Order: sequence, then C-alpha cells, then structure tokens
Amino acid sequence: MIKKKELEALKPYPVFTARDLADTLHKGIDYAYLVAHRLKKAGVLHEIEKGKYTLETDSFLVASWIVWPSYISCWAALNYHKLTEQLPFTIHVITTRKRKKKIVSYGNARIEFIKIKETAFTGFQRTTYQGREIFLAEKEKAIVDALATRKMSLAEAVDIIKNNKRKINRDRLLLHAKKARGWAKKLREALHAQA
Repeated sequence: MIKKKELEALKPYPVFTARDLADTLHKGIDYAYLVAHRLKKAGVLHEIEKGKYTLETDSFLVASWIVWPSYISCWAALNYHKLTEQLPFTIHVITTRKRKKKIVSYGNARIEFIKIKETAFTGFQRTTYQGREIFLAEKEKAIVDALATRKMSLAEAVDIIKNNKRKINRDRLLLHAKKARGWAKKLREALHAQA
C-alpha cells in the first residue's frame, strides 16, 4: 500500500492523474489505479472525474486545476472578490480547451467548463486561496465573462458595478468588454443610463 511519505508527496498537487500517482510511487500505471481505488474506498482520495484525483475537499480550490489552462470566473469569482453576497452553486471555469464533459459535480458544487477563444483568454490572475495557488478572473473580467456567457443579465451587471464603484475599474471593464463581441457598447449605454 501507499506510504504516508508518498501520500505527502501528492499534497502539492490539488489535482493529479494516475500517471502522477505512478510516478510518485515509482510503479506502473496499473498499480497506480489499484492504489487509487483502495484510497478512494478508504475515503482518503476523491475522484473528480475518470483518471483525475484529489486529496482536497474544497471544490473552489479544485476547480481551477481540473483542466489547464483555465481560471475561475463569473459568479464564483465575483463572490470571491466580495462584489456579491450570492453564494454560487455552480463554479464557472473558463478555458480554451474543448471538453466532452462540460459539467463535473464535486463536493457540494457543480463545476461548469466554458470554452472561449484564445484572444479572449485574458484578465485573470494567480492568487492564493487556502494556502494554494488558483487562477481567478479579475473583478472586471468576471463581470464580462458572466455577461458574454449569459450567466448574468445586463441589469445584474449594472447593479454590481453601481454598488461597487470604488472597487471596479471602469476603463478595465470596458477594455475587457471590447474583446467580448458587442458588450462594450451595451455596457457603456447601460451604465450611462444609470448615471
């Protein structure tokens, strides 16, 4: 069975594959799958999806590590930045990769993957969450992503912007909106109407 030292060697990886486990154990892939199965039964290891595992229980932490490159955005990012008190049930993960499985259930959350064009894959940062690094949309980009992917209405976006004027950089918001086809004009008009 796996030794405590080998289990500790996996801790730096929020998400890892059977291949990573095999490399850590210095064993073959078949043995790694057997160990993963036993650790799952013991409740030590959690399978996120076929062939991807974690020792973590926090779905927010795990979400940005399932596929690379990616970052957490929309309502989950806005909640993290304290721009909304709404607790999202779905964690939206923006990626440039196409996935067969667009939704993964993990813990008490749904993790939904949204593919975007590489030209729009900007406006995120590496940040520390519970002592681990995650990739997260900037405040302004989270709003634009939510609008562009139809996860938020224009009225909701305007309310968030209006209620957080000091926290949101309007120029950066409109810069990101320009890259999301048609949203710069809609946002500018909606914000002007509220002024």
